[in-house]
Amino acid sequence: MRQLLELAERIAQTNAAVLITGESGCGKELVARAVHHYSLRCAKPWVDVSCAALPEHLVESELFGYEKGAFSGADSAKPGLFELAHQGTLFLDEVGELEPRMQVKLLRVLDGVAYYRLGGVRKVSVDVRVVAATNQDLERMVRTGEFRSDLYHRLGQICLRVPPLRERPEDIVSVGRTLPQAIQSALVLLR
Repeated sequence: MRQLLELAERIAQTNAAVLITGESGCGKELVARAVHHYSLRCAKPWVDVSCAALPEHLVESELFGYEKGAFSGADSAKPGLFELAHQGTLFLDEVGELEPRMQVKLLRVLDGVAYYRLGGVRKVSVDVRVVAATNQDLERMVRTGEFRSDLYHRLGQICLRVPPLRERPEDIVSVGRTLPQAIQSALVLLR
């Protein structure tokens, strides 16, 4: 993990998109936060979202925002997560859960194309570094057509694999260690 966090520190100085893979609970978000922490964007927003936790019909409005009246219940305009992360980092956790239509929209934004909020008439441009994570085998999903090849390559300009906890038992919180002590140990690694 120390080597991985040192690598995260080195790549943080670039603006490349980062794809972090690994099993659930292995520390992908810790690595993503390290990338943001060491980046030139560290003083700017860190925005994270679990793509798996968003209901399919809300993904677009959450990521890209909406204007007042765009749909029933849209009583006021709401910026999307891309806008909230402007000049900072947007962490897309479980990116492999995105359905194909959203993959296309995400790809366009990652390519620097301005977009419309839902119901909007004015394009929105953002400067965001995207760090994505997944516990799924995206290479297999690309081969089976479940995930867009171009999006996979765009997200994975730099790929990091977090080893599972069974390969690094020293990182497992022991019974005698409290959770705050474990968090403190992780922060020491970030320094």
